[in-house]
Amino acid sequence: MNNKRGQQITPGGIARRSGLEIFNRAITFNGEFINWGDPFDYVTQLGSDPDYTVNNSSADPHIDALINAPQTAAGQWMRYHTAAGSKYAVATAPVSIGGYYLFNGINAGSSVVSYSGMYQRMSLTEGVDYQIEVKTPINTGTGVLYINVYTPFTNQFTNITTYGLYYTDNVNYPITRTSKDCVKSTFKAIDSKDIIVIYFTTLETSTQTVGISKISIKEKEEYLIPIYAEDMFGDAHKVLRRAENQTISDD
Repeated sequence: MNNKRGQQITPGGIARRSGLEIFNRAITFNGEFINWGDPFDYVTQLGSDPDYTVNNSSADPHIDALINAPQTAAGQWMRYHTAAGSKYAVATAPVSIGGYYLFNGINAGSSVVSYSGMYQRMSLTEGVDYQIEVKTPINTGTGVLYINVYTPFTNQFTNITTYGLYYTDNVNYPITRTSKDCVKSTFKAIDSKDIIVIYFTTLETSTQTVGISKISIKEKEEYLIPIYAEDMFGDAHKVLRRAENQTISDD
């Protein structure tokens, strides 16, 4: 048996052992993991979907809705809104009109603000990365639209299920021709039943209405693609590397 250094690749450019190929990593986002993310397709249905009125004494209006108006099935929109009281201002729940999901809000003074939101339980794969995209049209309203993702967890002592926030992003209004028209970022799913919550609030003392035109959640996929080069004869071949300090055995 004759050991020769430098014989990892044959004169014809063929790898004589595995691991010599050079790859380019390609990342894509595929599939769709939100149902009815296009308000144009949803027509006016959102206005008829379940609507929960937030308890005026609740510490967190979003978690209050998730706990007291829980979803029993994935892929369905549900809504919530605050009513006038000592802690929250009045708002109506979001609706779908003219190809937009529309939200409204007002500040009643002394930091008493309203919340108008919608939420959906998703069917995700735990530990997988997802890209979330929310697009918005030009809009003169003033306020902030939040995009949150919550995960459910059950207290082992009380057996009560609540929700923890682990992803958040936002759209600041007004939106003008010089504004960025979408939010696009990624999150790693914690549970297969994680819930997306989208809500609007404002500090303006007059009623504000804003809209979004698309909600999309896609799964991150990574591929390794071999790198090819063209030789002096115009033939394509894989680009290989030479592993240092390794020998190949010639029988």
